[in-house]
Amino acid sequence: MTAIPAFNIQQRTPRQATYLRNRNRWGLVFVLPTVLFFAIFYIFPILSGFYLSMTDFNLLRAPRFIGLENFEGLLSDRLFQRSIVATLGFVAGSTLPVWILSLLAAKLFFERFPGRELLRLIFISPLLPSLVVVSIIWRVLFHPNGVMTWFAGSLFGVGEIRWLNDVALSPITIIVANAWTTIPFYMLIWLAGLTGIPEEIRDAARVDGANAVQFFWRIELPLLRPTAIFVSAISTINAFQGFTLQYIISPNQGGPVDVNTTLGLLIWKLGFQYFKMGEAAAASVVLFIIILLVTVLQLAWGRSKDYSLQ
Repeated sequence: MTAIPAFNIQQRTPRQATYLRNRNRWGLVFVLPTVLFFAIFYIFPILSGFYLSMTDFNLLRAPRFIGLENFEGLLSDRLFQRSIVATLGFVAGSTLPVWILSLLAAKLFFERFPGRELLRLIFISPLLPSLVVVSIIWRVLFHPNGVMTWFAGSLFGVGEIRWLNDVALSPITIIVANAWTTIPFYMLIWLAGLTGIPEEIRDAARVDGANAVQFFWRIELPLLRPTAIFVSAISTINAFQGFTLQYIISPNQGGPVDVNTTLGLLIWKLGFQYFKMGEAAAASVVLFIIILLVTVLQLAWGRSKDYSLQ
């Protein structure tokens, strides 16, 4: 077969060169609105947040530059320390268990069985309502005399359970509510990854005599590496930004005794309850740096692993 010669840029005619220049100019014109939108609504707020984090600002007077005093104050603030612990606990409960359960659900719905499409539709139904609606529903379910108490009482014979006012139970209830609404979403992502595995590989594994467990560990998981990296990064970022569930479900927006006051909720409290916008901006910068570092470490770790098929 005769090789196709490469196109030499120097062989362009003046008409072709003029056409390419005009095309590039019009391409920039059409892209410019998106660039401006991104700069105004993303880059500018980020830069403003970094500036406000080094100011004394309470919405009543102009910001006054104070350097790193807000960050020094956060380090000695007990509420900030509690919010770090609450955030890490919520992230731990909202990542690894969700990854495993959503992957198992994807494996289940990837197999063909009667009524699969109907069950899949029911399973992803938590994605339909907004997170605010989901939070209100779970707050009703976790009422001391609500459905969850009746269910626990029928199984273990216990009486009234104060799910949301107990220091130990309250974070768990929020993690359960978060899992209910996020597992279907990540299940769809895992399912897309499973669907992308070529059928020829499955046929070859069956011919070689690989059972279901061997096929999952030696073939599917290595080929799902890009999906796993994406799921881990997105779920971790969303968990670090936890706010809505803690604000609506927990008593007193983060209670009891601030065990559910995540960094996202603390930023809201500092800015709109205590009117300490400088400290709120400093806390948001800390949260931004934590998310950035964790995401970079996840991506670097995922890309450094050797998942080649053997």
